[in-house]
Amino acid sequence: MPAIHEQYSEELRAEFDYLSSWLPNTHLELGDVGRLHRDRFERLTSLAELGIGFAVRERERAVDLDYSSAAEVAVSTDADGGPLARIAVSFSRRHGIVFQARSCRISEIADREALGRRVLDLAAAGRWPGTQVVVTEVVATGPAVILVSQQQGASIDLSASAEALSGTIPLASASAGLSIVGSKGVGVKVIAPDGLTPLFRVSGVRPRLFGRKEFGGRGPAGSTPGSPVGGSPVGATAADRAAETRTAESHVFAELTYEDVGA
Repeated sequence: MPAIHEQYSEELRAEFDYLSSWLPNTHLELGDVGRLHRDRFERLTSLAELGIGFAVRERERAVDLDYSSAAEVAVSTDADGGPLARIAVSFSRRHGIVFQARSCRISEIADREALGRRVLDLAAAGRWPGTQVVVTEVVATGPAVILVSQQQGASIDLSASAEALSGTIPLASASAGLSIVGSKGVGVKVIAPDGLTPLFRVSGVRPRLFGRKEFGGRGPAGSTPGSPVGGSPVGATAADRAAETRTAESHVFAELTYEDVGA
């Protein structure tokens, strides 16, 4: 069975078409630069630290996100007419997921074409490793709750103000006053009334379709993961530099996933 972070990443990507942060409370920002490794993003630097500026576009409409592993999670509430309500969450399988987030807003790098040209230039000069990617889109949430079971039969009991348990995503709505009463077998418990950055997209350099695959671990014999695209050695001839140009032209700056980089 996949590891807990692999299952989490797989399910959320299938549901929302985004990569997911792990751990879920990891903070990400537009322009973070790093690598994808084993269903995780490892930050190394940022566009700002590399001296690359960019504009930001924010989508106007906020949305609520609600996901739970199909037929594997049960959430029930019991108010009893009093000021406090009890919420019970039970999981019928290992690595079951509850993901509730309110008022989610998407921000993205506005001119990816211009950024792509800059990154391709860096790659051709040997200054952008083959496994390196940049965060180009981030989903920032309002109040959020994320739970992931560690074993079959896991459960968690919580309490909150009965008044706060409103709407279709009660856990997120009540997150500011949510308290854990008891828990068994729940490996991840993230209660974030101030929000998270749990979903994102990245872009990097990959071979152009039908182009020569000379980047990273998917290049010709002798190439290694992390090898730069192009980059003429000291004393390179005109023929060497021409080959470097052809190499750069055989690659594109595009959205990438874990599968694309073999992570």
